[in-house]
Amino acid sequence: MEPQVPGRMPRAGLLLLPLLLCFGPETAGSIKADALKVIVDHVNRYGGVNNQYAFAVSLPNATCRKPQNIKKYLPRTQLADMRKKIRPFGGLYNSSSGNIVAARPLNVSQKDTQHSEWRLLQGGQNSLVAQLTARTYRRDSCLILFTLSSPCSTKCLRENGSSNIVQMTSDAFSAINKEYKAFVFQRIFDYDMKPEVTRKDLLDAWHRLHDVPLLRCDNNGCQNCSSVDPQNNPCLAGKR
Repeated sequence: MEPQVPGRMPRAGLLLLPLLLCFGPETAGSIKADALKVIVDHVNRYGGVNNQYAFAVSLPNATCRKPQNIKKYLPRTQLADMRKKIRPFGGLYNSSSGNIVAARPLNVSQKDTQHSEWRLLQGGQNSLVAQLTARTYRRDSCLILFTLSSPCSTKCLRENGSSNIVQMTSDAFSAINKEYKAFVFQRIFDYDMKPEVTRKDLLDAWHRLHDVPLLRCDNNGCQNCSSVDPQNNPCLAGKR
């Protein structure tokens, strides 16, 4: 039996990854919608910016069930510091302690931009999300990844693309109980709102994400994106 190292996810979840990928997108179970909205709104209100950014939070399961004590794990002073760090384009936030990491996009050349989700997930065991879970993850932990704009179909979710986040997302979430994880966005990425990206194309791209439920949280609450019907999926609201 593999010894358990405090603060580190068991490898057993990663060994199951090829099997899990055979069953399509995660459809059953996630953090309850009302609790998820409280957590996301708290971070956005006190630590967010009005431009594209992403954050990941690791919290006790009890807090993800009933987030009345959210200020204990995500205090406003820490979120204010996060906002200051990520206000400039290219900003990162990764405190040596605490339950949140965050990133803005970064231009690496005139033609290439690292998207904020990729910046949180890339790097394997040294990624910002891996560093977060290494210092906070326990068997009774939940993990939420939020991005202001949905992961884009042409880069983040492009099959065989160099900036594809699908495998990295699976690696980050596969070992976590299905009732205590979520990948959340607030609005659809600008390019994916264009008519050349059909509703079916966009939904197919979103469903390449495995091992974590995808939800949209906005003024209408949090909606699960697992439906395969491109005409009635609530996460496609506003998309022609």
